[in-house]
Amino acid sequence: MVKNEVDRQNTSFEWLYQKTNISKGTFSSWKNRNIIPRAGEAFRIAQVLNVSVEYLLTGADRDNSPSNLAAQEITGMIPFFDDNDLQTLLATVRSMAARYNRKK
Repeated sequence: MVKNEVDRQNTSFEWLYQKTNISKGTFSSWKNRNIIPRAGEAFRIAQVLNVSVEYLLTGADRDNSPSNLAAQEITGMIPFFDDNDLQTLLATVRSMAARYNRKK
């Protein structure tokens, strides 16, 4: 699916390697061994291509609803967060979930 998306967007794998900071060798290894990348790498690839990880894995139609696009943007950033960022995000999400559950 990555190749299909690279072709659809009229870009190149060289561009993808640079944008994701994932080497050509790593992509080649995944392809040759039929390996799915780790979650963080899959998120980076999906973020750069502006698609969901699910789409890359399954080829299912891309969901471009506002809520899904927001979720994709947020999850695409997670691999770049440090421990403090992750703890802040977790605390924020927990607080929002608690507030939501109180409203029910």
